[in-house]
Amino acid sequence: MKDTTDIKSEKCEECRNEEIKNKAYEKVVHYVKEKIFSGQLKIGDKLPTERELSDKLELSRNSVREALRTLDNMGLIACRQGSGNYLTGNMQPVIEESIYMMSMLKQIDDMDICQLRRSLDILAMRLAVENFSDDDADEVKQLLDRYSNVEEDNAGFIDKEIHMLISGYSRNKLIELINDSLSITMEKFIFKARNIVIENEKELFDAFHKEMLISLLEHDADKGVRAINKHYDAIERYL
Repeated sequence: MKDTTDIKSEKCEECRNEEIKNKAYEKVVHYVKEKIFSGQLKIGDKLPTERELSDKLELSRNSVREALRTLDNMGLIACRQGSGNYLTGNMQPVIEESIYMMSMLKQIDDMDICQLRRSLDILAMRLAVENFSDDDADEVKQLLDRYSNVEEDNAGFIDKEIHMLISGYSRNKLIELINDSLSITMEKFIFKARNIVIENEKELFDAFHKEMLISLLEHDADKGVRAINKHYDAIERYL
């Protein structure tokens, strides 16, 4: 049986190892940030090898490997087997998973999601109308026609497509990123909320979505915002 001294020694050793890992990670992250800031590293570029990073940063190969694995999990870089590590900057999966877990852990609820989506959609609508061009009209008309003829079981998929389409027309990368990152939680939210509203106000709910699309064609941001607010007012009544 281990005595108290041995246990304390093992814990101290664990703390030291953890501290070394953290310092290694910080040094690798700092190196990558500096290279990005200076313009020496951009999306798609290959990072130095583990050996090169180990020599440059005076870290062990294992420490560098662990740090790179963490950056890979974060989506900052991607490891290509047999080729090396490349800068991707794909942070969306991490944000998406974080939001989804917050929902699972009851740190946020449907009302939080509804309020966030309402705000995002309103801003996206105003920007979309401002940036909307004649070249975009055919896509909206096709979606409007599909929505008018879609079977009820598939309407939820079109609903989501409408919201993401407006987000895309906003031409705001951050709005698109947040909406994409919310996709898993939003999908769960859309279908649950939509089923409740459909039971009570299906015709109105469908009309709101059509108004959103028509407002783009008419370049009428106020009309689009009114449709969005009616849409979320209807949902919030049943949350």
